[in-house]
Amino acid sequence: MPLSRRDLIKVTAASALLADGAIGEAAPAPGGRAISSTDYASSWRPRNLAKRPNILMVVLDDVGFSDLGCFGSEIDTPCIDNLARGGARFNNFQVTALCAPTRACLMSGQNAHRVGVGNIAEWGRPLPGYRGYIREDVKLLPQMLGEAGYNTIAVGKWHLSMVNDQDAMGPFDHWPTGRGFQHWYGFHGSAVDHFHPELFRNHSQVYPTKGENYHLTNDLVTQSIRYLQDHRVATPEKPFFMYLGLGACHFPFHAPDDKLSKYRGRYSQGYDSMRLPRFERQKALGVVPENALLTPRPDEVVGWDRLPNSERVFSERTMEAFAAMLDHADSEIQRLVTALQLMGELDNTILMVMSDNGAGGGYHRAGALDVRRIAYIEPETVAEKMRGLDLVGTERSSPLYSTGWSHLGNTPLKRRKGDTYAGGTRSPLILHWPAGELQLNAVNSQYHHVTDVVPTLLEMAGIEAPLPEPLDGTSFAYTLDDPSQLTRKKTQHYETAGDRAIWAKGWKAVTVHQSGDRFEDDDWALYHAEQDFSEAVDLAESEPEKLVELIALWDKEAAANNVLPLDDDLDGLYAKVAPRARASYEFFPDQTRFNRLTAPDIFRHNFNMEVVLELPDDQVSGVILASGDSAAGYELFMQNGHLYFVYIYTREAVQRFATDDQLQAGTRKIVINGQVDGRGSGRLSFTVDDRSVGSLVLPKMWRVEALNAGIRCAENCGAPISFAYAGSSPFEGTFERVLVNLSL
Repeated sequence: MPLSRRDLIKVTAASALLADGAIGEAAPAPGGRAISSTDYASSWRPRNLAKRPNILMVVLDDVGFSDLGCFGSEIDTPCIDNLARGGARFNNFQVTALCAPTRACLMSGQNAHRVGVGNIAEWGRPLPGYRGYIREDVKLLPQMLGEAGYNTIAVGKWHLSMVNDQDAMGPFDHWPTGRGFQHWYGFHGSAVDHFHPELFRNHSQVYPTKGENYHLTNDLVTQSIRYLQDHRVATPEKPFFMYLGLGACHFPFHAPDDKLSKYRGRYSQGYDSMRLPRFERQKALGVVPENALLTPRPDEVVGWDRLPNSERVFSERTMEAFAAMLDHADSEIQRLVTALQLMGELDNTILMVMSDNGAGGGYHRAGALDVRRIAYIEPETVAEKMRGLDLVGTERSSPLYSTGWSHLGNTPLKRRKGDTYAGGTRSPLILHWPAGELQLNAVNSQYHHVTDVVPTLLEMAGIEAPLPEPLDGTSFAYTLDDPSQLTRKKTQHYETAGDRAIWAKGWKAVTVHQSGDRFEDDDWALYHAEQDFSEAVDLAESEPEKLVELIALWDKEAAANNVLPLDDDLDGLYAKVAPRARASYEFFPDQTRFNRLTAPDIFRHNFNMEVVLELPDDQVSGVILASGDSAAGYELFMQNGHLYFVYIYTREAVQRFATDDQLQAGTRKIVINGQVDGRGSGRLSFTVDDRSVGSLVLPKMWRVEALNAGIRCAENCGAPISFAYAGSSPFEGTFERVLVNLSL
């Protein structure tokens, strides 16, 4: 049985002594010299090249340890597999269990809490370790490389700025262009709609040009190629650093139709039956040691054979969508690799592919059709899921698989994203650099962490960057010339929403915290990770002194890295960081869109919406105001002279209002008065030129946090809401503004 923290009180003094000694000191390197966290000297053989290498980071999202073909998956990832054959795979590479903290480590070479990103920005709080953005005095990799003569380009997911900073007026200090990148095209947070994304270019909010087959992954790669072409035209003598943060495969699982069709029926046998074949392939590939154990399905996951048929059918479809999305991402990465080849840049490009954390947590026994609905509105019934079965993976869905599939994705490990077990923190990593003459198809098993990437790249590129403070990371470049070397990593701590872990000299202590419990009552488990690859055998009972050592070391590391105080009230944290409602809002035609989280809160407050239209005739069509998307949102628009208001509570619960008569040409004043009870329902009344034209009851309303798209005015270039019209439907008349007042 794991040792309770309460049982350790008696040995506090002894554990503190041990923390200062045995576990905490640096392991001796070959020759007897200790390697410090800032000492780059190693067996890495410097490459003498005419130009410093380019650096291309490709970061996948929520892709588990076993989800890539070269790590044992049945999903087709031929491009990434080829990169692995031409370079090195790392099977003991760790990240932070959540997206934003991993990116903070990746960009800084320092521990996430130490630089202020102990959690995602949506859960930020005014404490040094949890602000949600990287401290201004921390020099980031793009700044280091820029000073060394690199062009620096970011494409895709950033997630390192506060939610209050994401509107048209910034501030932009923590956006990519404020932290060392010369160019950025991408998005701020997670859960981006891959068919209708809200994007940014440098400091500006933009919409992509969307054809019939638009998909965000394709767009991001196309933009990457264009940036690299600009680089080749303008400054071919310089190296480049490109960070490409894909949205794949974070929910919603969106993929093109041909990829969705490709995977139909491939997962009918279920997650239980598919885990052992992945495990066997992993051993055959050498990415899992022969003595590794396959961890059992966790108790909270229902066995596949015990699921009702309808739940199995729907669950299977969500996994098909995940596989299709990953397959598509691999195809797009191949496009980028081919472009580098045609430019003559691939050979001298250090190309790394990794994931930001383990496979996503999953939902329900069958997964979700609309994950934001179940997170912010209400659960789905199985009947609703089944009615939406053929929509899974399309623009009319926001799907997520069940936890059983995330268990498959992290084969052979325990647990998943958000947990400090290896299922949350072990990421596939591939390094490819033909001009660097790396050992081909190598599997490197040294324990290393995402904080180690910055010193590794600096060493590989031959750069000695002046830094305001030492890095936490330890270069693993030494492993590339000799994959058999012992790890030079000393210690690594972890914390995610109260879950904690510490690794030191091959041992790991870990605890899973339940929200609301006292942290001091949490039970810790102990693993000899150096010999137990999948953390399968808990040694807490047989090695209590070792566990005491490690917990004391975690306390010491936590105090030194801004991890304390701990907090597990994520819902409360989100409420505190969300922007506060204000009394009045103005929206103008042709304005940039308005951030979804700063939209008027018509759930908690009575409201008044007013606009004065100038209509050239009685056949006017077009959008007046649109907020949200087809999963949750509303829009006010005209069609053939009639005024419409559509409120989407869920995809099936839609309330519609339309005027009986067409609005005649001339000046028309539209007013909507909303009376809400603050508990989830409301009633709207509509007037035209001070004359009542009807009302609309909203039996259920969503909170403003449920929105996944911002406010658009006089057009809808963003996500469709009502699907009542095609395209962006710009307003055919004119108006000066839409005014929204809240009764605060």
